[in-house]
Amino acid sequence: MIRKMPLCLFAVLFAVMLLFAFAEGEEKEAAEIASSCTFTSSGSRNSIPRLTDRDYGTNFVCTKRRHPYIEVNAEGAKIYGVYICFGDLKTRPWEVQALVDGKWTAVYNCAGEYAHAYAPLDGLSQFRIVNSQDSQTELSICEIFLFTEGTVPDWVQRWEATVEKTDLLVLAAHPDDEILFFGGTIPYYAKERGLSVTVAYMTCGTYVRRSELLDALWYAGVRNYPVIGSMWDKYSKKIDTAYKAWDGKNNVYRYLVTLLRSLRPEVVVTHDVNGEYGHGAHRVCADAMPKAIEYAMDASKYTSAGAPWAVKKLYLHLYKENVIEMDWDAPMSAFDGMTGYEVAKEMYTKHVSQQNAGQKNEKGVFERFEVEPRESDYSCYRFGLAYTAVGADAEKNDFFENVPGY
Repeated sequence: MIRKMPLCLFAVLFAVMLLFAFAEGEEKEAAEIASSCTFTSSGSRNSIPRLTDRDYGTNFVCTKRRHPYIEVNAEGAKIYGVYICFGDLKTRPWEVQALVDGKWTAVYNCAGEYAHAYAPLDGLSQFRIVNSQDSQTELSICEIFLFTEGTVPDWVQRWEATVEKTDLLVLAAHPDDEILFFGGTIPYYAKERGLSVTVAYMTCGTYVRRSELLDALWYAGVRNYPVIGSMWDKYSKKIDTAYKAWDGKNNVYRYLVTLLRSLRPEVVVTHDVNGEYGHGAHRVCADAMPKAIEYAMDASKYTSAGAPWAVKKLYLHLYKENVIEMDWDAPMSAFDGMTGYEVAKEMYTKHVSQQNAGQKNEKGVFERFEVEPRESDYSCYRFGLAYTAVGADAEKNDFFENVPGY
């Protein structure tokens, strides 16, 4: 018995070593090697290095033709995944092609619904990214990331379809408004609470702003692709001018009713009736949403916008009635102890193009935009219950208070 013990111990130790080896293999992160690969194209208007300069402000555009492409040669390495950030506001269908029996053949197809997209590959050393739209068109990409075998890094965005039933709808006039003025709303409810959060924007003027908002939402835990509107981004402090820029109240109501009926949110959060610092587009969001909620319940209104839906609650930023102050200073386990306010500040850093944006205060002094702190006049902690179908808040610390099932 004594002589058998070392053999048993050896067997146990060997099994443990195998388990550790297996675990290490499973956890090995894929390496990103785009900078060591060679790119060619079907023809271009600018330089190849833009594909890997890690600057959303530069994009590589293949000249217009049928099925323009960018070809990747990994110089003998094997690529198991490609992550693409497109550089055009209009997304288009695309595919990955590989040489099969000497012929370029599609090995991955995408309908083009996402501006940031990941395609898993089967260890390819040479392949093409092709615009599969069957017409004379361009292919515009601002960044390409190429990965070896292993676990894809968490920052690589693998978007899921916009949901047909969401818990919370956050409506913002422009990209970054949902962070500056709503603070920890998105990270708290999307990742800490694990609810379905859909963010919708009235306008997004450039592909750069779109890429930045996607980076911020992904960091905050949102996985369902946002709704990105195409309203004209025109600054005005007059609400009538803002409505006019968006083709009038009827057009705005139709857009919002369609959102409500297609997403079916229980709770909606949007802007201040005074537009925070007076922005007309912000004012339109706050002014139109109560009417849109009313119309969304009415089957006789906007009949082509889908089946009626009844929102349970509407919160407006800084609303002076039924005031609720959210606690964005509580540590969140989903973010390793970071607070909602801290996460919001990190989200805002993803909006690189906006880091020097701001406005003049009442004294004419230029102030950069920031995630509005608790003590600010535009505090991202403070909201008001503007509509409820489930009664008034008592605890006043949760947008879902009194909503059945939450």
